[in-house]
Amino acid sequence: MKKVFLKGPFLTQSGYGHHARTALRALRSRSDLFDIYLHPITWGHTSWIWEDNEERRFIDQTLEKTIAYTSACNGNPEYDISLQVTIPNEWEKIASVDIGVTAGIESTKISAQWIEKSFIVDKILTISDHAKDTFANTVYEASDPSGNKVNFKCKTDIERIHYPVRKFDPVDVQLDLKSDFNFLSVVQLGPRKNADQLIRCFVEKFRDDENVGLILKANMAKNSLIDRINTSHNLKRLLSTMGDRKCKIYLLHGYLSDGEMAGLYSHPKVKAFVSTTHGEGFGLPLFEAAYYGLPIIATDWSGHLDFLYKTQKQKNGKIKKKHMFNRLSYTLKPIQEEAVWDNILVKDSMWAFPEDGSIRMNLEEVHKDNGRFVKRAKELQKWICEEFTEEKIYDQYAKAIYGEEPVKVELKDVPKISLITSVYKADEHIEQLMEDVTNQTVFNDKCEWVILNVNKKGDDFEEEVIMKYAEKYPNNIVYKRLEDDPGVYGVWNIGIEMSTGDYITNINCDDRRAQPGLEKQAKMLVANPDVDLVYNDSYIVEESNILWKDIKPGNQKYNFENFSKESMLKGNLPHNNPMWRKTIHEKNGYFNDKYKSAGDWDFWLKCVFSGSKFLKHPETLGVYYFNPSGISTNPDNFDWKRREELEIYKKYQKRFMEER
Repeated sequence: MKKVFLKGPFLTQSGYGHHARTALRALRSRSDLFDIYLHPITWGHTSWIWEDNEERRFIDQTLEKTIAYTSACNGNPEYDISLQVTIPNEWEKIASVDIGVTAGIESTKISAQWIEKSFIVDKILTISDHAKDTFANTVYEASDPSGNKVNFKCKTDIERIHYPVRKFDPVDVQLDLKSDFNFLSVVQLGPRKNADQLIRCFVEKFRDDENVGLILKANMAKNSLIDRINTSHNLKRLLSTMGDRKCKIYLLHGYLSDGEMAGLYSHPKVKAFVSTTHGEGFGLPLFEAAYYGLPIIATDWSGHLDFLYKTQKQKNGKIKKKHMFNRLSYTLKPIQEEAVWDNILVKDSMWAFPEDGSIRMNLEEVHKDNGRFVKRAKELQKWICEEFTEEKIYDQYAKAIYGEEPVKVELKDVPKISLITSVYKADEHIEQLMEDVTNQTVFNDKCEWVILNVNKKGDDFEEEVIMKYAEKYPNNIVYKRLEDDPGVYGVWNIGIEMSTGDYITNINCDDRRAQPGLEKQAKMLVANPDVDLVYNDSYIVEESNILWKDIKPGNQKYNFENFSKESMLKGNLPHNNPMWRKTIHEKNGYFNDKYKSAGDWDFWLKCVFSGSKFLKHPETLGVYYFNPSGISTNPDNFDWKRREELEIYKKYQKRFMEER
């Protein structure tokens, strides 16, 4: 597993913010490969995201983990890979391998500083063929140390990875549209998006048609109230120069959720998407509109051509490209003086200037014959949704970041997993325990659950519940009632001897797991054949029967250290829900049943000192109930519990010192 440091504006409502979150999702899709650490940065004047969702909670938790790791390393953390999602001006040396990720290449040339910065990264990932080609083909004339003229250009490997399709259920945005036929444009008012020309051409074309509208989802820089006032003022000032009109112009300002954007693209009165952009690194709003099935009008140049031209491989092996949008004619000309941005949009670069006549003609065509263009848009939608899936895009990221073709563990590759449970006075927990475990994503296909009941005869409630589930899952649940109670570790030993799985995990009656928890642990073991045991962080709850899905944001949790002999001596890293290979017992025997609470720590230390390797899963997958009457958490047991732990610590501390 590789430690990956992701630096980017992933908390901002910006294009680069979306790009950084895409990289984060790709890393998270391969939690068996990547241990993620985060560094958020700002992005211009854009607003920050505020939604409370699973992704935001993961980001917050990972930031805490990054701070803790940095502190533990005395401010000098070491990473295998850095992934820096920002403009090349800000790339730096951070890790053993540094990867620069950039999107913002809208013109025909990058700055010399970008080329200079490309030399300090080991790889560049960008978003479109246009961006890749511009980065690779920009050449400046320079002098070498001897004064000879040389070509100064990027020599670092560049890979192109697109955005994936992410469709959401539409949410009504409650548009008060007076017109039945409406074009949509998502723009930031400024030189690049070229909204002024679009608005002018729209008004010229539909000036006398009150049933046609143009919806501008627009801002100047961010989604604040002040920005809304400034945006509205600038729009009114522009429209005041265009004379009387009956056609409608609607301003839609402010942050919209993914569902609300889906509702906007899918609105029955929104008939097409139009962009008169000078250039795009990729064109995310265009991409979204296309995969929601809207007809597209756009300039026939720059990054968005990657998804607006449908590509097909012919029998002779050649690639055939077919345009699936209304193409705006254009002329390549130098970028406007007001668009020049030092070391980003360089003065002598060019971009596309759409022709007025082409804009007006295409608006008219889509309005007059909308059905024909909708049919073509649906064909494009189908192709995009097949070719730009999250699975395909994230696999490309994984390969590019990992440095080679990573092994992808499929469910069929996961061997049988044996779950071991000791049941004793668990009336309060048993029903929910059975439901929680049988809902695991791999339970039906991959799990054998050995349940051993040590209650005295007459205490039959747990048995009734267990038998109800055993009848429902006869091929999964193995149930046995023991006449004597050999203690929790004695029960585990019996369960292990009865088990037939390649992997083993203990299932405690009062703890819970993430629904895909067992699957993720098992896949990590498959992907790392040199590892004997995987463990993970767990949330801590002080109320019984709290399910994974009911954990609140900011809930306290155990933040276990990464594996080492030294960290194992500090405490029991595997804690309450590890998964291990059964073969570990062939070399190390079984748990010492003389211990009542710390027998697992003793056994794991024994394994570690005999050469076993453990690995921490980067995700939080467990829920640990701090049970006031539990063996290890009952204050009445603390005296003997400390004596057990001290005995074990002294035994292995001595071995640790001898090996140094």
